[in-house]
Amino acid sequence: MNKALASAFLAAALGAAAMQAQAQLGGSDVVHYTPPSHAFYCDIPAVGWESFEEEEPSGFAVHLLGPDNPAGTYRLGIDIHWVEKGQPGWVPYKKAVENLRRSAPHRSATASRAMRISGSLAKVFEVSETRRLPADLVPMVEEEIHHFMAVVPSGESYYMIRLSSSQENFMEYRNLFVKFLRSFKMMGEK
Repeated sequence: MNKALASAFLAAALGAAAMQAQAQLGGSDVVHYTPPSHAFYCDIPAVGWESFEEEEPSGFAVHLLGPDNPAGTYRLGIDIHWVEKGQPGWVPYKKAVENLRRSAPHRSATASRAMRISGSLAKVFEVSETRRLPADLVPMVEEEIHHFMAVVPSGESYYMIRLSSSQENFMEYRNLFVKFLRSFKMMGEK
């Protein structure tokens, strides 16, 4: 295992331990979270969630992994991707929203609406798609996956934030994600 990967695993383990300890001491159902990059901060569930950050060609990504669905085919998660202008994969903010909402066979999206997130006027929308899961085992079954997405501009760069869950569990986590978005602050915001 290379040093970067080992460091990432160690950081995730320490972060999870700190969240568990804070939840036990404070009795809160959420904890204040800042990734190793210190690019933003937010409130995340205190128990049952794991986090890690990784570098991507377009910037960085933070993944918050929640519980598996009862069937064990799809794990709930929140992904925060930083897409920086000038990096591979960057497209303008409005084009990114259009691309994410694009319909295809087995995929549909709601209209986008505005929501103020971290002082920016973000676009939020939902996407449903059918996938064959689990991808690495046979037999696979078709499962509907639901994504609640927000694209938050910061100058010409932006955050893509997504809650992904199985369709059957989505409504259990929708309010949690709205609270998460309201607590999301880019560094420098109050």
